[in-house]
Amino acid sequence: MSEEEVRLIAEQYDVDLSKIKGSGPNGKVTLEDLERYIKEHFYPKVKEEVKIFGIRKVIADRLSKSYREAVHVTINMEVEMDNLMRMRESLAEMLGKKPSYTVLMLKCIAKAIRDFIEINATMEGDRIVIYEDVNINVAVDSPIGLITPVIRKVDEKSLPELLEDYKDIVDRAKKGMLKEKDFVGGTFTLTNLGMFGVESFTPIINPPQIAILGVNRIAEKPVVRDGKLEKAHVMMLSLSFDHRAIDGAPAARFLQRLKHYIENPEKVLEDE
Repeated sequence: MSEEEVRLIAEQYDVDLSKIKGSGPNGKVTLEDLERYIKEHFYPKVKEEVKIFGIRKVIADRLSKSYREAVHVTINMEVEMDNLMRMRESLAEMLGKKPSYTVLMLKCIAKAIRDFIEINATMEGDRIVIYEDVNINVAVDSPIGLITPVIRKVDEKSLPELLEDYKDIVDRAKKGMLKEKDFVGGTFTLTNLGMFGVESFTPIINPPQIAILGVNRIAEKPVVRDGKLEKAHVMMLSLSFDHRAIDGAPAARFLQRLKHYIENPEKVLEDE
């Protein structure tokens, strides 16, 4: 590969080639040098790899045909939003503006993923690769359609940092300024159709990831609490997952944990 081609790839990742120690003639940066740097800085760190064998291999083989036809399994769970809505109002006073529900959901999702790290994975052939880094792709509307840039290490970032990262990718998406680096290294995906009044849907998995979460509109509905009929703001969570890689029970437990954090946001946002 020519120097010009290496330079073009580096530009897509905003990489300064002078900061890479080259292994080529006269210290020139080779494609291998650049690929190694990109993998180290833009892809998630692998926590473990699980070889599929035995019953899980049989299940994966049997589901392959079904997977090509149905693609995934989706489960839905209703969650009460009143506590998160009140937390959002409090944060608005502290931050000077209301944080978007998408960003608040990112905080809750990252917390739940850290508790159920097996869902933070991709399926590579007959291997399930579970990642240490929680890198969440976020579906964003753009002039060229729906795209899914990534926000890295979501669980390690403060709410202000996430607000800035989210604003950055949305702004650059609308201006058509996203680069290749903005689409690599994701481990889980969030898509939000709530602003369109959608109550539930079947999100399409972002391969090779094994799961995607869809969030929907917030609606006021009657609920029963301690035998009394009360009003509450509720939302449906729609989780699609690759049944070859994870079964329904652990996927449901992840969704239950996410529900717990959304309904008790102080456990997630207490330090903000």
